[in-house]
Amino acid sequence: MNVSSTDYRTAISRFLTGVTLVTTRHEGLAHGITASAVASVTLEPPTLLVCLNRQSATCHAVSGSGRFCVHILADDQLELARHFASRTSDKFATLAGLGLGSSHDSFLGNPIIDGALAYLECRVATQTDVGTHRIFFGEVVSVDAREGSPLAYFRGQFASLGGGKASS
Repeated sequence: MNVSSTDYRTAISRFLTGVTLVTTRHEGLAHGITASAVASVTLEPPTLLVCLNRQSATCHAVSGSGRFCVHILADDQLELARHFASRTSDKFATLAGLGLGSSHDSFLGNPIIDGALAYLECRVATQTDVGTHRIFFGEVVSVDAREGSPLAYFRGQFASLGGGKASS
């Protein structure tokens, strides 16, 4: 039995997900992309997975650098999520100019987006290709978290779970 990509997309869009940014720095350039295919794998050792389209520059950069940072976005970071979902080539060059916040580099050299609810910095433990995507399993080496409401994604729309600012 074959499931069409349209039917699959319709069904999976009913799955509420968080909205994250995945960032890395490779060969001196900062890269980042909005991602919802992120999941916790194990607590011991702390490990998560991220799925990125193999054609994206961020996927190539994560593969080349061997590290990445996952940022869990707050409900007031909708425009930041849209910015990193765009095809803009140097997303970090226009970040502050667009009023979308700022970033600084971690001890591993990954760009850290200020204002996220949390970030989890990882070293790539293993990676594998499945269909159009590459799955990165990351060993979590540092984290930070703050209070707030998350930005969510459901049926192709951004939403807030805490009655905050997100809007489609």
